[in-house]
Amino acid sequence: MEEAAVHAVDGLSGTPALVFVLGLLAIMSVVLVKVLPTWREFKSRQLDIDADDRKARLDIERDRELRKMSEAKMRHEHEVEQAAINARMVDAQERSTAAMAALTQQMAVMNGQLEVSKDRSARMGDQMDTVAHQVGEIHGVIVVGRE
Repeated sequence: MEEAAVHAVDGLSGTPALVFVLGLLAIMSVVLVKVLPTWREFKSRQLDIDADDRKARLDIERDRELRKMSEAKMRHEHEVEQAAINARMVDAQERSTAAMAALTQQMAVMNGQLEVSKDRSARMGDQMDTVAHQVGEIHGVIVVGRE
């Protein structure tokens, strides 16, 4: 047996490169056994992170589009309200203009009536002067006796 052990040791001592390669393979096997599951877990996490990132970007984009739609709707409602306000203002201005025109027309009629009234008052004043003069003459003839 001793001789077999010596031959075995002599056989191994002649091939240090083989021992080195076997040792290196053993180390690599241990490293692979330890690292491979970690690597797979890392890749899985990376894929999950990428998926979450894509989902977050999509959510942000969706929220942005919803906000844009909301802002567009608010702008449209504001424009509709502004158009309604403008229409009411134009209508009120037209009514005001029509009222001013009617008032101007009424003032012209009243000025005309005032002028007619002034003319009548002036004629009546002349008639009153004439009547007063005649009454004065009648009074002078009847009471004073002058002719």
